Amino acid sequence: MAEFETHPREVGPTLVTEGLAGAPAIMVFDPDGLAKHDDVPASWHHLLWRHQVLWCRLPAMDTLTEATQHVNELAAAQLPIDVVASGTGAAIAVDFCEAHPPRSLLLVDPGTVPDAATKLSDGGVGVIVFGEVGEPEPRALGHPDVVAAVTDLTGQPGEDSEFGDVGGGLP
Repeated sequence: MAEFETHPREVGPTLVTEGLAGAPAIMVFDPDGLAKHDDVPASWHHLLWRHQVLWCRLPAMDTLTEATQHVNELAAAQLPIDVVASGTGAAIAVDFCEAHPPRSLLLVDPGTVPDAATKLSDGGVGVIVFGEVGEPEPRALGHPDVVAAVTDLTGQPGEDSEFGDVGGGLP
């Protein structure tokens, strides 16, 4: 049996960026550390044709400095940002969004919805909770239901949605 000095999810890039440069961005806060091999999950590839994806691999990150730099560049270019977070990444995403308000925030199976999410919603950020609060096992961000919710979230105005409504606002 192999012995690891660090957890395998901590190895690899801290931030994976893919997609169409100069396009609206989707920032992902991933507590599972997917995209370890410098590629977003295959189920997300259709989103790369119209979006930039900034995939924050939380187990590999010490700080959000690099992510903040990218968000500041996007803000300077006046590009919209949608944020997606799963499970325990919800609290980090909400904290980040307080400092850098996005167009929308999708919390997937969060353990709890941080109180600050209500403040973000009151400030004009579209906050959506997908799944049940306190789900024992949150869906992975590559799960088809999550990808469908992200596709709905980032759909262009006037565009028909193939997947229907992704869920409600704050509980």
